[in-house]
Amino acid sequence: MPILLPQRPNICSVCHQKAFGYNYDVVSCNACKMFFRRATTEKIDEHCKKDGKCFDGDDLWQTRPKCRACRYRKCLDLGMRHQQSTDSDTSSETSEPSSKRPVVVTVQKPIVTQVHIDSRLLQQITYLNQVRNEIYHVINVLEDPSFVDLVAREPQLGIYKRPDNNICWENTERRLKPWGSLGVLLVAEVIKTMDFYKELLLSDRVILLKSVAFKSHHLCIAYDSYAKKLGRVFAPTGGEMFPDVLFQIPKCKSIIMDLLTTPVKPLLDLKLTENEFLLLNMIVICNPGLGDLSPRGQRKIGNIQKECARLLFQICMRDDPIGGPVRYMNILAIDNSLNRQRHVTDQVVTTLRDCWAPGFFFSKVLTESYCPQLTEDKKQEILMKSK
Repeated sequence: MPILLPQRPNICSVCHQKAFGYNYDVVSCNACKMFFRRATTEKIDEHCKKDGKCFDGDDLWQTRPKCRACRYRKCLDLGMRHQQSTDSDTSSETSEPSSKRPVVVTVQKPIVTQVHIDSRLLQQITYLNQVRNEIYHVINVLEDPSFVDLVAREPQLGIYKRPDNNICWENTERRLKPWGSLGVLLVAEVIKTMDFYKELLLSDRVILLKSVAFKSHHLCIAYDSYAKKLGRVFAPTGGEMFPDVLFQIPKCKSIIMDLLTTPVKPLLDLKLTENEFLLLNMIVICNPGLGDLSPRGQRKIGNIQKECARLLFQICMRDDPIGGPVRYMNILAIDNSLNRQRHVTDQVVTTLRDCWAPGFFFSKVLTESYCPQLTEDKKQEILMKSK
């Protein structure tokens, strides 16, 4: 994902080939511009043979529409709008150049403003969040990788899109579907598709995923429930994140409700908008202050965070010129409740082991996420207790 903002967009939003500017209000190449014009003029009435599911790949930004119907729908989804040509435009397109005089073609340099760049950024992170949300509804994999494993292996989003429906979680050592672990894995895989991630050192990638995937996951699921006008976090399917039996154990219910309500409350209090959430999530992910990052990694991540913070502040000031600075600081303060989730998660695991299942399984990504500062010996001790 090209979050590191270029001076001028040069990738077609539809097919991801080289582009030179905006056509029909969207960054696109000449081929997609001509396709959209023909499709609009001819009023194509085609249907996708895969029921609109042509997009199926691990690299979100290299996946292209595989049929005319999906290509045209993607053009519309990206905001392409056809404007009727004037008579002079039509005549200039249909008339043939005279063979007796040379034809001079003047190519006007496209004008790309900061508004265009900011709009493109929001389109990209909106799309990534939609992908995350859709896959979170269906993800169903039985695995326990560490963050080092996640960095070393190939992208898994294509696999996550095709759930293993043969898994019976009650019969596994986990005893319940691990929505938390699956969500952290999914966020990590989404981050791996971003262009700035691919430019980081391997050591920086591990530090980044280990430090931010957990927090980003909790922010995302909090916003998912908030967007549905719910007062606490629910599973993406609409049910509970934990089995009903745990809500019948007073001590378990108390700590679980704390875990599920804490991240949603500040969103409700602020009435957070989608764009504010998306930019805050990128600010959380792109944290140059993470310990042990290389100077190069700090610069790359820091530049992205600055751009997202600038745009978030601009949105706050646009919507409320007087209270904008205060709202901006309150939005950034949501990060404090996300940090608290690490401690609460530790309490949840301890309580479940004490009151429900002594051998309750705790995945590697959660162990490494909520206590990244622990020594390797301590991490191994926690992992051994979960076995």
